[in-house]
Amino acid sequence: MEQFFAELLERTTEVPVIWGYTLVFFIAWLENVFPPIPGDVLVVFAGYLAAIGPMAIFPVIAFSTLGGILGFMCMYYIGRYGGPRLLESRALRWLPSESVSRIQNWLQTWGYTVVAANRFLSGARTVIAFTVGMNRMPALPVGLLASLSAAVWVTLIAVLGYVVGDEWERVVDYIARYGRVISVLIFLFLVWQLYKAIRRIRQKG
Repeated sequence: MEQFFAELLERTTEVPVIWGYTLVFFIAWLENVFPPIPGDVLVVFAGYLAAIGPMAIFPVIAFSTLGGILGFMCMYYIGRYGGPRLLESRALRWLPSESVSRIQNWLQTWGYTVVAANRFLSGARTVIAFTVGMNRMPALPVGLLASLSAAVWVTLIAVLGYVVGDEWERVVDYIARYGRVISVLIFLFLVWQLYKAIRRIRQKG
């Protein structure tokens, strides 16, 4: 599947550039709804194509970010309005109840920090969006934090693909090999920053 989408994305260099951006948007959206889609790989590859082809890096980042945000919020609303029923019916086979229970525990411990870190937690994004919606956490702060998370992560990996050029597959390899460790470190950093911000607010109050 990864190879198929990469070849499809590469073929967009032969057609009007808007089709390339549209495909980038669609892949970023679909990855959040159907997690087997290798979204991160294709964002890195799109960054590489921006370095050598007609696409530009800023639209690649913008369309990827927008697709990721809308995909996250789509799963949020699916969880909000059909969560328990869908879990019982097993209609969403890629969302096992065990994973939802694990995210429930994360949310009880870390709250909105989980939403802010979702893009850095590869493999858990869809479940996070669904579970956050099922918990009926307010849409506005969820949307804002999901947007921030998507913007930071997409910018990071797209720019890496743009900078390394022909070596873009090495970036993908590093993400696959060390992504979990990097994600945990970034998650802990975000938790620490949030803790300091809350502490400052309380001290001022």
